[in-house]
Amino acid sequence: MELATKVLKESGFTVSRTTVVAVEVPDRPGGLHSILEVLAKENINIAYMYAFVEKSGENAVMLFRFDQQDAAIDVLLKNGITVLPGEKLYSF
Repeated sequence: MELATKVLKESGFTVSRTTVVAVEVPDRPGGLHSILEVLAKENINIAYMYAFVEKSGENAVMLFRFDQQDAAIDVLLKNGITVLPGEKLYSF
């Protein structure tokens, strides 16, 4: 990681690191909506999100950047939504 950061910076690129949360999303119409509803009810704001290229079983994987990361993870887990640990995500 440090070598990649160094090479990119030396080549004129801006480099930063951001913590995101990987979430299993039901891979069906409305699957993402059900998760967004849970977050909205608890006033958890999403800074951005994007799809991951792999699936987890029958679920899609979305990466989220939240304004309140710890609170978002608690809300997701309390509502039975799977948050993937980094180790699992990196193994895809």
